[in-house]
Formats: sequence, C-alpha cells, structure tokens
Amino acid sequence: MKTPFLFTLLLFSYLATAQISGKIVDGDYPLEYATAALFDQSSGELVMGVITDVEGVFMIPDVKKGTYYLEASFIGYQMETVRDIQVQSRNSSLDLGTISLSIGENQWNEVVVSGELSTVVNKIDRQVFEATKFQNAQGGSATDIIRNIPSVTVDGLGEISVRGSKGFVILLNGNPVQGNASTLLNQLPANAIQRVEVITAPSAKYDPEGKAGILNIITRKGAADGAFAQ
Repeated sequence: MKTPFLFTLLLFSYLATAQISGKIVDGDYPLEYATAALFDQSSGELVMGVITDVEGVFMIPDVKKGTYYLEASFIGYQMETVRDIQVQSRNSSLDLGTISLSIGENQWNEVVVSGELSTVVNKIDRQVFEATKFQNAQGGSATDIIRNIPSVTVDGLGEISVRGSKGFVILLNGNPVQGNASTLLNQLPANAIQRVEVITAPSAKYDPEGKAGILNIITRKGAADGAFAQ
C-alpha cells in the first residue's frame, strides 16, 4: 500500500522546480516589458530571458540548482546586474526584490556592463546582442540565435514577435531581406552572425512602413560569401 504514496512523492519531487522572481522599476514606477536575463555565473551562458508584466514583475521558472547572475535592462536605461544568485534546490522560490534602473548620464552613449564582452549593449534606440554569447545556439541557424534573445519569440511558422508585437522588418547588414525572411534565417549559420540589433523605435531613415520595429542582423566578415561553415 506504500507504493502509490511513494510514486506520488517521487512524481512531486520530479515536477517541483525552482523559480526566480523580482520587480524592475524606475523609481516608484514599474517598467513593463523590461528584460530579465538569467545567466550561468561560471560559464556566462544565457539560461533564460523573460520580460516584465504591467506591474514590472518577472518570473523565471524551471531553474536548476546552481549559481547564476541576472541582468535587468530596458531600452534607454542603464543595465543592473544581480550576482551570486544561489539556487539550492529545485523546489525553492527566490525573490530578488525590487531592481531599480536609472537613465544613464548620457543616453546617447552606449552602456556596457561588466565582463570582457557584455551580452547586450543598450543604446537610446536599440538593444544590441552579441551572438557569440549564446553558446547553446552555436552550430544552429540564425533562427536559433534569435530564439535566445530575451523578449523575442519565433513561432512554428517562423514568424517573429518582439514583446508580443508582430510585423518586425528583418534587415541583413542594414539592408531589407529579399524573399522569405524565415527561409533566410533558417539557412544562415549561427556562427556567421556577429550581433543582432533589436530596434523598437526606428527612425525615419529605416522607413518601417508602419511595422512594429526592426531586427537588424549583422554578419561576420565573409559570411555573405559563405565563408562560415557549420
């Protein structure tokens, strides 16, 4: 008669997962659509990225035991990093409390926070993500890189949405993609990409034709000639 109880206990232990939560604000005001990106502290590899809700609250589920750091960012604000986040067990819940972001002294200059090469660089009109930091996407395609960018999702049909908004224009090295963008992204090797720029407030020079914004994919030198094999 103890077998069902033991099975239930084991199943509960298996399903139990750790989660990390917190709130991102600007002073007394919550920041909706701010990005919370969790990284493995030893390898620097991105684990998961999420965005905040209308109250500025984020929740990162299914976190394994280990030590992490979290980068909280929002376009136009200086990034804040919370280090030495200890997850001791998979059934724990960690509340990082309130993380306050502030606008930099000079918004027109880029802000690079910690490390030899930051995963994201915040500029006044865009966020720039270094592709080489997404270790789990290497060996894949450009689509795999984009899937790893916080707040960016790719559905089963290859359609890209950023913070829930669809209709983003895809640029390759600043030029509009000719033909089907999804096909190009699936064929372009991940190691051919140097960085991805997420532009949610494009200037008039981009002429987005009413689109929600722009994803500008910058390739490494020689990638256009097929120099980068998988």
